[in-house]
Amino acid sequence: MLRSKYLILVLIFCISASTEEVLWAQEIPNPGFENWSGGEPDGWNTINQTFLGTTFTPVTREQSNPHGGSYSAKLETITHNIFIVGPVTMPGVLSLGEITLDILTQTGTVEGGVPVSGAPVVLRGWFRYLPSANDSCIMGIGLSRWNGTSRDTLAYAYLTIGGQNPDWQEFLLPIEYLLPEQPDTMNIMFFSSNLLTGSPVTGSKLWVDDLWLEYGTVSVNDVGLNAALRVYAANGGEQLEVRCPDDEGGILQLISMNGTLLEQKLLPPGNSPVMIDIYGLKPAMYIVRLINARGSVHGVKFIKN
Repeated sequence: MLRSKYLILVLIFCISASTEEVLWAQEIPNPGFENWSGGEPDGWNTINQTFLGTTFTPVTREQSNPHGGSYSAKLETITHNIFIVGPVTMPGVLSLGEITLDILTQTGTVEGGVPVSGAPVVLRGWFRYLPSANDSCIMGIGLSRWNGTSRDTLAYAYLTIGGQNPDWQEFLLPIEYLLPEQPDTMNIMFFSSNLLTGSPVTGSKLWVDDLWLEYGTVSVNDVGLNAALRVYAANGGEQLEVRCPDDEGGILQLISMNGTLLEQKLLPPGNSPVMIDIYGLKPAMYIVRLINARGSVHGVKFIKN
């Protein structure tokens, strides 16, 4: 008989390997959880199932007090006794990927997701959370790209939230890019209990509603080479404004991620700005690089959507 009485899901926020390349794209399906079929929100997957005559329904449609529209998704950590196995605790899990569970071994995996276009920089939405004991919920997103033979994880982010949150609150989840590529697949996941730090706690409840992705015309992020270079989006994202407040100026370069030099200018010392036109750039990640008079290199990466 199994000693562990809760399910440990192998739910890392990335997209597992696939044998096919995604050929089309869309945004978050059913982001307001208004449409449901077969006990699940359309476009999403749950761990609702029946095992040895015992039905687990940790994800349900909630009509009372939605944030918007008529419904929200409710995730609840529940415990049932299964014949021979004993008590099993299952958290509420929502995923855009396919969830595979083995209750007997108490393990699980998530694979795939949905196509995505561009490079989203923030996942936003609304939630309510009522944990049991010191439990916390998890919200996460993973982005990947098919490289021709396997799938690379490009970006991910996750957030844990504890404490009593009975009223609707907005969450904001900035996405960290690990590789300078545009994703083609996205997975978003929600958990009513924190499986990263301990066992799920029966009775923890999470409601989610009204999700959306924030792209922005240009997302600029310091790559950490040096804080001397400042790059800002300007004129509605059609240009970059570059400043060198703490250095002597130098040679300013715009470079693609494959190393192609796209533009080169002189950047004066001090805080005088230099404008770079990026309107005609294809959607991708790029680097603004400064080589100063002393040979030091400073860089900032940005994503053009």
